Amino acid sequence: MKINNMIAFCVSVLMVLSGCNKYDDSALWDDIDKSYNQLTEIKAQLETLTSQVDMLSAVVTGGAITGITANEDGGYTVRYKGADNEEKVVVIASKNDVDTAPVLGTKEDGGVLYWTITIDGKTDYLKDVDGAKIPVAGRVPAFTIDKEGYWCVNGNPLLDAAGSKVKAEGKAISVITKIEKDAAGNAVLTLADGSTVTVPLFEAFNISLFYQGTEFMNKLDVNGSGVPAVVSYVIGGPAADQTIVKVLRHNGLETAVNAAEKTITVTFPEGFEEGSFAVMVADAEGNIIVRPVYVTDKNAVPDYYGIKTADDMAKFALAVNTGAPLKRFLNEEGAVVLLSDVDMSGVESYLPVGTAEFPFEGIFDGQGFAIRNIAFKTDVTSQLAAGIFGTLKGTVRNLTVGAEGDVWTITGKCAAGTAVAGVAATTVEGAVIEKCTNNVSFDFQAEDAKDVLASIAGIAADASGLTVTGCTNNADIHVKDLVNTGNGGKGLQLAGIVGYAKASSAISECINNGDLSAPAGRGGGIVGTLTDATVKNCINNGTIEDDKFGQHAGNDSAYGYKRMGGLVGGTSGTTSIEDCTNNGTVITHIGCRTGGFVGHNSGNLSGCVNKGNIFGLAAHDDHGAGWAAGFTTNKDNIVNCTGKGRVGDISQKDTPEAAPHASYYNALKYQYLKRFDPEANMLDWSADFYYQMEQTASKELASGLKLTSYQWTNVPRKMHVLEIDLTSTAIDLTTAFANDIVPNPNGNGNSNNGFNIRETLSQLCERKRAEGEEVLAGINAGFFDSNDGFGRGMHIEEGEPVFINNQSVRKSLVNHTWAFTLFTDGTASCGKKEFSGKMEIAGKEYEYFSVNDTIVRNGSKTYYANLYTSRYKEVPHASHPELVNPLSKTAYYVVAKYSNGVMTVNNGYAEAAVTAIYDGRTTALDKAPYLEAADEVAIQITGDAAAEIAAALKVGDTVKLKADVTVDGQTKPIYTQNSTMFQFLKDGKDNTASLAEDSSNNTKFDPITFAAIDQAGTKVWFVEVDGRQIDLSAGVWTSMGLKAYEMAQVASRLGAYDMTRFDGGGSSTMWAYTDGTGALVNTPSDEKGERSCMNYIYIRARK
Repeated sequence: MKINNMIAFCVSVLMVLSGCNKYDDSALWDDIDKSYNQLTEIKAQLETLTSQVDMLSAVVTGGAITGITANEDGGYTVRYKGADNEEKVVVIASKNDVDTAPVLGTKEDGGVLYWTITIDGKTDYLKDVDGAKIPVAGRVPAFTIDKEGYWCVNGNPLLDAAGSKVKAEGKAISVITKIEKDAAGNAVLTLADGSTVTVPLFEAFNISLFYQGTEFMNKLDVNGSGVPAVVSYVIGGPAADQTIVKVLRHNGLETAVNAAEKTITVTFPEGFEEGSFAVMVADAEGNIIVRPVYVTDKNAVPDYYGIKTADDMAKFALAVNTGAPLKRFLNEEGAVVLLSDVDMSGVESYLPVGTAEFPFEGIFDGQGFAIRNIAFKTDVTSQLAAGIFGTLKGTVRNLTVGAEGDVWTITGKCAAGTAVAGVAATTVEGAVIEKCTNNVSFDFQAEDAKDVLASIAGIAADASGLTVTGCTNNADIHVKDLVNTGNGGKGLQLAGIVGYAKASSAISECINNGDLSAPAGRGGGIVGTLTDATVKNCINNGTIEDDKFGQHAGNDSAYGYKRMGGLVGGTSGTTSIEDCTNNGTVITHIGCRTGGFVGHNSGNLSGCVNKGNIFGLAAHDDHGAGWAAGFTTNKDNIVNCTGKGRVGDISQKDTPEAAPHASYYNALKYQYLKRFDPEANMLDWSADFYYQMEQTASKELASGLKLTSYQWTNVPRKMHVLEIDLTSTAIDLTTAFANDIVPNPNGNGNSNNGFNIRETLSQLCERKRAEGEEVLAGINAGFFDSNDGFGRGMHIEEGEPVFINNQSVRKSLVNHTWAFTLFTDGTASCGKKEFSGKMEIAGKEYEYFSVNDTIVRNGSKTYYANLYTSRYKEVPHASHPELVNPLSKTAYYVVAKYSNGVMTVNNGYAEAAVTAIYDGRTTALDKAPYLEAADEVAIQITGDAAAEIAAALKVGDTVKLKADVTVDGQTKPIYTQNSTMFQFLKDGKDNTASLAEDSSNNTKFDPITFAAIDQAGTKVWFVEVDGRQIDLSAGVWTSMGLKAYEMAQVASRLGAYDMTRFDGGGSSTMWAYTDGTGALVNTPSDEKGERSCMNYIYIRARK
């Protein structure tokens, strides 16, 4: 838990309040006092828990308890030693002081003693990050409290019986509640859950240390170092007279032992501040106790607190690695700081900061300074870790390692776990590296034997539970020869940022600019191997290669030696890579699994972009290069990613322009048809290659009407285009409702699949031909409500407004304000439409609001006047009498017959003579009037308007009706109009930015039908693209639909100036009459076949 952060919050609150007016702040101070006290108690919990768990693990793993002292408060002070014989001390609270949550215990299973944990009365084994039980004699469980105040073990939250996280509270806590000696002379530890652990009790001898008459354990404070300090010791126990005493591990001081007087004289150099030594007591039987002593001069005042020189750096490393105090290096905030660049000139042997036993746990702030002039040489035979930090558990920030030209040479023979990095060789849970830069290159000459794990990286090599953010690697790292040819977790891990990231490590906002190569193992610009970890918002700019120097040249089976990616070499477990970019070239000389993102992937990738070129030897069908990955486990692993750049054979690496562009067909090397979802990812839509296609069929259906079919080259996509010359006198473009009925319900609850009562496009075209119209081609048109059978927008047929939604619906359908419009002058438009309906009755003008709309079913007082015609059928389908279009029985009706043709759009008033009046306002009508003749019109009127008109109108009178529709301000007479959605190409420019980012037009590849028009408005293209025909389970890619940007691009490349879309999905259909037969040109995506749509556009021969 970030204790300091929470305290800082309290301080910030006080700072804000200090600038406010006076008020009673006692309650606030009480809350802050409680919060501060609780934080202090929680921090003490952690320290108590950790120290007692460390002791238990130590004494059951070759150690022993060396002394037990009862305290006045009922607790115990326990001295113990581990397998290294180093003696330490821990305080056990009295039982009355203990509140155990969570409760640790032990339980034996198969002869092995494991940790258990009890929460809310439920006991279970304590599990590691991989779900395995943790043995007491194995890895020591690391307890922490996260930033929200919940208990965690090894980085994972502890959960109660309900699966909820366990809150840490400011109460006392203890793992051990009692310690006593049994009859056999062993120590018996009673744990908080009641379980007991019996461990050795070593009483042969012990040592007590005294300074100026006062006993101390490990810390010795002296008052001035100008005179020697004399430490006396007492050896107790039955074998005391058989022991010898030696002093070891001098750090910054000198000692002399006087065995006769049983004293140790400590002398100090000038300027002494702190140092350490270790007292070893041993007997003839080989029993040993080692007591480390850390010495501090309380009166010493250094010239500065921090690090300026290489000597300071060496002293800092030694202090950390021996567990000595770090006061000399800390600033006022408690961070170790660089005070200037540290010049390492002349330093060849460097001691990394932190060891497995004494990892660096504090804060190291480089403050923007660099450790430079590095020419270190490390023999990994005797030193596993090479890095500024050897083992990191704390935070390193704002540090630059090396400068251009600095080289760190690695020699010797690698042992398992060898780790080499600029900033930190190894990290453990809780480590943080932020805003650091590595400039030092590594000359890796060491031998890495078969199956010996070694990791090399710019920032951190072997990382568990590490958080890395805002870091950059600028250094090149090249490994020329390797004995180890493993490609997995025991191979060489190479990366620009983190070599091997695991155990909930998180890497974000990092950049690799360095070129990397190794002939085997795993390699990536950001991470070598990613296991149960995440990478976000990172960029690789470096060139990533495998066998750059030709170690495996001519070896045809070397393809299995490596896994390599622009971002990550290989992933496993629960991993994610999000919103990252690879700009670097990735080259496999041996034909290994290679990807712009990942070489071998079993994690999740999303939102990533590959812009780099990927080249590889095609050595094996299951291995090789893809712009996304060489291999991925399934289609769901890679989503919302974009492929750019090129993917080619290694022979094309020097002439990348000759290599194929990134396409759906080279996203993966292995089983791309089954393991890559093209509809979930994207390519470079702006590139010309993307729109390359082959013409598969072309037919002139009539003068001015041509049908052409295409198969796209780099995308699985089938497209059909009707090209229409509106100046041709041989053809006529018109529209029709299914069955010529509106509304045309089928009662299907808007579950639109296949044919359902209402006629399909094929059926309509065949019917029209049978009725004498020479239909040549047709498409599906507007959007609709299938259940109730009306369109989402206006439908104008040969000038007549056959369907107009009521005003409320028109206002709500903001996505349907566009239309494909054909004016009577032979020009077309894709613009926005706006309707106005007027009627003149008894010398007064009124507004009407719809035509053939379902609003007349019940009448409306708000929209008081609505028209309907003979298209409005009471029973639209005789075979389905249950489907009815009702009319309100309580409205006022005027039925009239047109005098000189039906009302047409933008042609002024049409006159009609009143033939009947029906009034259901007072007494409901038995039946409202339905019309039979095409030249009749009915007006349903309600409210005050009905009363006014009823008083003035009689049969035989004339009424006038007109329909005005403006299209982008134009008021020309209209011949055909169908409502559409959006205008993705407008005035010759891409207009998709007008869409909401999350619009399905932007996010889904849909089957689609759209209309495109040239600038003159005299040429029309109707385009249909099949989609949703990607069967990944069968490995069949037939056709995928379009997104908005692609529609705009296709229209523009056809020569269009404007375009708008019709209905899509399963509705998308195109029909043509060729060679004496009419049939669908496309394959609808509706699983039940051709769908019953609402209205259609068709082209016929002009009579």
